[in-house]
Amino acid sequence: MCRKGPPRSGSKSNKGFSPSRPCSSQRELERRRSGPATVTVIHGENIVLRPIREEDYPLLVKWGQDPELSRLLEGDYPQSVSECPAWHRKVVSDRHRQLWGIELIGVGLIGDLELDHIAWRSGDAELRIRIGERQHWDHGYGTEAVTLLLAHAFGPMNLQRVYLRVFSFNERAIRCYSKAGFKREGVLVRRTADGERRQVFLMRILRDEFLRVPRQRAAAG
Repeated sequence: MCRKGPPRSGSKSNKGFSPSRPCSSQRELERRRSGPATVTVIHGENIVLRPIREEDYPLLVKWGQDPELSRLLEGDYPQSVSECPAWHRKVVSDRHRQLWGIELIGVGLIGDLELDHIAWRSGDAELRIRIGERQHWDHGYGTEAVTLLLAHAFGPMNLQRVYLRVFSFNERAIRCYSKAGFKREGVLVRRTADGERRQVFLMRILRDEFLRVPRQRAAAG
């Protein structure tokens, strides 16, 4: 779940970002499209995005069973530790999906985020995030994580568009996504199992839009 708070001044997440050039090798592009993608460790000022490990399983289950997180989020999350190994293997073997743990430096794992439905040819992907440890809500870690991941998505991964879906009542997450540069693109209506109708905002950010942000901040400073 994305939480309130802008990236800190001077954060590695948005300072001096220089995107990688698009891959010129057709062989490299085909390798990305045909096999499981490697999850890169990404370092920020306060957090590190790193692969999920076996010792993280109990926390993933805890967050998956949290009723407040379940109300705010949708996602494919394990509900028991025994489910975790098969779930994890499925995720890491999917070339259209990459999952990171959000580790707060000096503390430990506080959440996770992922790019799903990665379309390597068109350069699209869907972003999901949750800060599972509630004591770390409203500290800006969600914004930092999203910005770090966008820099990676639009740089080394050479994606062109990242989108997400968020419930209209999740105001904290919407503020966070807006700070990271996402714009509202449309509205969906989702009907829950008990018949409740919920509005879902579709938000997106384009590569060119993200790359303009650091320059604008530098000019404003």
